[in-house]
Amino acid sequence: MHLCISALVLAFIPSLFAAEDNSGWAFGVIPDTQWDSQNAPFHGVAVHIIDAINAEFVRQKVDFVIQVGDLAEKPTNIAFQTRAKHNSVLAEAGIKFYPLRGNHDSDGRAETVARYKAAFPNLPGTSGAGGSSPDLPGAEGMTYSFTHKGGKFILLDTFPLFTDKVQGGKAYTPSDYLPWIESELKKEDHRFALVFAHRNLRGQLHKENIFGMNPDSNSEMQNAFIACLQQNGVRYFISGHDHMYARSLIESLDGKSEIWQIISGSASAKNYLPIPSLVRRRESPLGRLYTPTLSLLLDDQKKTVKRDLMRVGFLIVRVDAERILFEYYSAESFGERPQVPVWKLRDSFGYTFEHSP
Repeated sequence: MHLCISALVLAFIPSLFAAEDNSGWAFGVIPDTQWDSQNAPFHGVAVHIIDAINAEFVRQKVDFVIQVGDLAEKPTNIAFQTRAKHNSVLAEAGIKFYPLRGNHDSDGRAETVARYKAAFPNLPGTSGAGGSSPDLPGAEGMTYSFTHKGGKFILLDTFPLFTDKVQGGKAYTPSDYLPWIESELKKEDHRFALVFAHRNLRGQLHKENIFGMNPDSNSEMQNAFIACLQQNGVRYFISGHDHMYARSLIESLDGKSEIWQIISGSASAKNYLPIPSLVRRRESPLGRLYTPTLSLLLDDQKKTVKRDLMRVGFLIVRVDAERILFEYYSAESFGERPQVPVWKLRDSFGYTFEHSP
């Protein structure tokens, strides 16, 4: 009887939100935006790329924008304030901005977290801002969820949140967050859910992920996390960190669960190529040299179906009563000076709410 009631409730959930979504709506995802120059106007932030992408978000009338971390090259006060300043065009258009920290935004110090919070106040999970955060010290407004027109959005901060004499730099793991994630996904306040983090489930370039410093770190945690998402209807996990676009089907280490991973591209001075394609130092279109650490990836754990390399880009996600559709746009790399790029649609995918992808 209990199972029958649950099935009826789940079947009814899409109709709860259909009326408000008939006209359709969209949100944007912007990837890493760090710039290597600490001088004005950059201050470690890719200001010209941000401005160009934000102009497109405004043109496409998105409801809000999520950033998946690495807002700046270094977590300085002027860097965070510069990144926030270049969202003014979004604010003027009534478009909310939901940031997430990356490794470049964290140095393990409490004062750095305070700078970040000052630049990006009133995030979900904080007092009076709505949404939810885990009941963990320091997590308020850093790891958080919010709902919008039938969608649930969960953003995970896996970097040090505070310091003290006992714990030092405290970073929570997916295992710490898992009870909260599961409780959020089981609420009947959404018809679809997406999970975001800076680091990947399994990188195209970097060997570290949200579970640890190697692809097979904390296998039990990996298996439990991916199983939780799949069992609760999450189809896509969206991340950054690798400075390229890649869409892959990720399988848990025990082979029992899977989820699509979207590495959302680069909006940065840096553009990387995936391992094993990159075995030597390569030069980006901007003339800078980067030598990523070579890593061994477990290729049997991921099936990559689409990549876009050495460009700057972003995601537009469109939702209506019947489906969710992801669109990835990119343009040739730029950033030293203002530019009006030619954005081209490079990938498009999604699913209807009645069927699996």
